Amino acid sequence: MPLAHRRARLSRYLWWQLHDFMLHQAPATIAIMAMFAYLTLAPILNGSMTDGRRYTVSTLPENVVRSFFGDSLGSFMLLATLFATNGIVATDRKTGYYRFYFAKPVSAPRFYANAFVANGLGVLLVALILLAAFAAIIRPIFPASLFPVIAAMYLAYGGVGFLLSTIWRFDWLSLVTVAVISSIGWGMWGEDPGIAGLLVHLLPPMHRASSLFAFVAGTTTHFPWGAQLWLSAYGATCFAIGLWILRARSLASQ
Repeated sequence: MPLAHRRARLSRYLWWQLHDFMLHQAPATIAIMAMFAYLTLAPILNGSMTDGRRYTVSTLPENVVRSFFGDSLGSFMLLATLFATNGIVATDRKTGYYRFYFAKPVSAPRFYANAFVANGLGVLLVALILLAAFAAIIRPIFPASLFPVIAAMYLAYGGVGFLLSTIWRFDWLSLVTVAVISSIGWGMWGEDPGIAGLLVHLLPPMHRASSLFAFVAGTTTHFPWGAQLWLSAYGATCFAIGLWILRARSLASQ
């Protein structure tokens, strides 16, 4: 098949993959984030978290709004990436759909790289919807760094999720487990000069993501370039390994 035809076919796949994300994963992400916002803001508004002082949404102090924005962004990135990469390869392998997809002359690594990109675009669209809702309901905040950081963190978290999905079918549980173990491990042994410290450095440095979210929210003024580069490089490496696995091993044998 000519290369131009193959690219055209893959571009059509991308829009269908984006359509599937917006139809299935996007509503769940928005609903859970709305619940998170309500459960976070309700104690502040009724005074139980502010020494009895009650607020309305319009009178929330600026520092509270920005802190809430940063916390919401951190939760959104982990949740949205979890939905975006959950079963991205494993579901097709488990259900046997790959036999239908690749009955045509389509490269498996390119097909699933397409899916990864399409779902990343979906995450950005959902972030735009939530940002508009935040501006309408609480307060307009439009940080210039928001979407570059979301893209970088999608690569960081999503690269790990993509790799896990190429390895086995329990990728969603694995990603959550990796996130928890990474956060705990870096907190306990990140500075350990021994074997424990060396092993922890093999895990994604998810503990450093909070500094990125704080900068986007405006609660810090120094952009953590080291954290962004480290996280992005880790995710990109995992994504590249996942593509290599797709190229080297048959989906039927995984």
